[in-house]
Amino acid sequence: MNSDGELDRDFIARSIRLGIVLASAIAVLLGLLWLLKSALTPLAVAFVFAYLLDPLIDSLEARKIPRPVAISFLFALSGIIALVTLFFLVPKLYEEIGSLTERLPGYIDSTLAAISPRIESWFGISIPSSFREGLDSLRSGGISLPLESLRRLIEHTVQSVTGRLGSLIGLLVVPVIAYYALVEFDRIKIWFLELVPVQYQQPVQSKMAMINELVSGFIRGQLIVALLIGILYAIGFSIIGIDMAIGIGMIAGMLGIIPYVGSAVALALAAGLCALKFGVDLHLFLVVGWYAIVQTLEGLVLTPRIVGRSVGIHPVAVIVGLLIGGDLLGFLGLIVAVPITAIIQVFLKELLEAYRGSALYSGATGPPS
Repeated sequence: MNSDGELDRDFIARSIRLGIVLASAIAVLLGLLWLLKSALTPLAVAFVFAYLLDPLIDSLEARKIPRPVAISFLFALSGIIALVTLFFLVPKLYEEIGSLTERLPGYIDSTLAAISPRIESWFGISIPSSFREGLDSLRSGGISLPLESLRRLIEHTVQSVTGRLGSLIGLLVVPVIAYYALVEFDRIKIWFLELVPVQYQQPVQSKMAMINELVSGFIRGQLIVALLIGILYAIGFSIIGIDMAIGIGMIAGMLGIIPYVGSAVALALAAGLCALKFGVDLHLFLVVGWYAIVQTLEGLVLTPRIVGRSVGIHPVAVIVGLLIGGDLLGFLGLIVAVPITAIIQVFLKELLEAYRGSALYSGATGPPS
């Protein structure tokens, strides 16, 4: 019994020491990231690009293509694809925005004409019955809005989006950093591994391989799925006749890296614009039906085949990690959220296995089988 008690106390003491060391390291790391987040954001973006493109570069290098040539070719190809995409999408998106701007007052008039009598009869509240009447009431003071607060909010939003000159310079240097990171990517990995004490290099390398499998499987796969989902929404909503169908598809694709969010935003935007244009009729049911079809394809076909069933990062964990990372570190937090979530998952699994193999867990009967 004394031996078991000593083992329990030894395990608890080791766990406490490990917890203190890990908590201290995490606190120092988060503090440094918070202090340097503006400078580290372009660096993190560049390394994400390098990380995503490295397997393609390795495959080209295996075909006897020099690594700098392979990187330059891939960068040029990516630039051409981006320019061609923008050449076709930007004019179409501009046309959609202009068309919606012209039609929106008519949509609002139809909606107000339908709901104003009901709101007045149900709640006794008088609201404008047309878009023009609402503008007239706003100008005459019949409807008061905190315009100064709204102006400050818009200014703050514009400043946040555009950023400062340093942010622009950081954006411009991202391709340069990504290029040199790709050139030295293998050496960088070896350099970091050699910083680890020799007796721990093998287990650290094993854990990093597990983390890489989780992160690469999720990010690369989810990006492809998000692109396909955006295209499907754009095509389907265009056929149904929804305004801004391409814009909705682009938004769904950009937000598709976050599980469930891209599709939910696409459904909300498409349903809202559909109700404004057609009212509650067959078109709205078609929007919901197409959303259900795309979701089924994503869950049963795209995600299992592209991302894989055994990726291991739960969607809820990803969402929580993105929320915490974005709140603590802004855009930098969104970039590092998924890798940090994968690291935490791997080490929590290791800690849980160590606990289940300890005397504290098994008691006097010895380690579990």
